[in-house]
Amino acid sequence: MSIDFTNIMKHKTAYFDMEEVDAMLEFCEDNDRIRDYMLVMTMIRTARRISEIVGEKPYTRSVGLRPCDIHPDGLIEWDILKKDHIKTKTKTGADKSREALQRARLNKMPQRKLKPVDDDYLDLLKTYIDSERIGSHERVFPITRQRADQIIKSIASSLGITRPKMKIHCHMFRHTLPIWLLKDNPNDASVLRHVQELLDHSDIKVTMTYAQFTQYDKKEKLDRLFRG
Repeated sequence: MSIDFTNIMKHKTAYFDMEEVDAMLEFCEDNDRIRDYMLVMTMIRTARRISEIVGEKPYTRSVGLRPCDIHPDGLIEWDILKKDHIKTKTKTGADKSREALQRARLNKMPQRKLKPVDDDYLDLLKTYIDSERIGSHERVFPITRQRADQIIKSIASSLGITRPKMKIHCHMFRHTLPIWLLKDNPNDASVLRHVQELLDHSDIKVTMTYAQFTQYDKKEKLDRLFRG
């Protein structure tokens, strides 16, 4: 009995299945949209936030993916943008000014972290960088987060990929890879920890929302354990 993935997140359909991702890649390839093909590939193969992939204005601290960030050992160094809580009140309980809140947001510095990618994607990425003659410190995807969302919405619309009461957006790819990993390894407890580290979740409870086990799953595990 497999995992029931119908109730794993707040938005139950906020991820893509393999057929949908394959269709998006094929659409980009058929229409010579090579940059968009690589954008989809990067989102699905890395599970990084779209702001980490394309960078975040003014692109001085969070610069996005660059050739110089790619290591030869199958690792990529990213600016990890964690959504740290920003206090809206002062110590006296008064509301902070708009200017103070803006300064606090700007002062949230990204953390530089190495994350693994598979060799096939890494080879494809290097080939793309060479073919497009992207400089060592240039952004691989010199677009905004908003533009990236528009691209994915357009591709999905062309293919008839929809979700009830929900707009298609780039962050769905960040949900997709961990769900694929969990579905492919339903009996491997270490995968949950791997997914936690891959997504940079500080609390494993957040990662747990990606997995839901039915009573039949639990029974199967007990049967396997005591069957010898």
